[in-house]
Amino acid sequence: MKSLRPEPPETGDTEPYSFSKDELPKTLSYPLKRSLLDSALQSAAVYDAVYSVRYLGRPYLNIVLYASFTPDWQGHPTVRGRCLITVRAVQSEQRHTAEQLLVGEGLPILCRYLTKTRTEGNVWRGTEHTVTLEIQDGKLRDSDE
Repeated sequence: MKSLRPEPPETGDTEPYSFSKDELPKTLSYPLKRSLLDSALQSAAVYDAVYSVRYLGRPYLNIVLYASFTPDWQGHPTVRGRCLITVRAVQSEQRHTAEQLLVGEGLPILCRYLTKTRTEGNVWRGTEHTVTLEIQDGKLRDSDE
């Protein structure tokens, strides 16, 4: 697994998130380029709501992306009140369709969720939450817990 630190965003002085990416066999691809994710996070001004992004090389069910919120009281101070984003590999022949769905529908859902992590009150921020994006029958479905 590669682990790299990205360059800080061009706007602001926010500490960059940590990043890791599994190597993939030729039969699998990642459904979202990191540059597209970073662009969406920066455009929505939620880049600092993320403490880590990982690209996992094992497909899991139909899930292509999920984000988990760490409560304000839990974990290391650098992750409290921030999210871990996980992008899951897909079959190579599904990559293009998955990317279109994520860019067109999924990234706006993710950015709204990340905004919510900043604007909700203490009761919400005191518990773990996740948003999950999955592709079923060619359609993107989201669930927020």
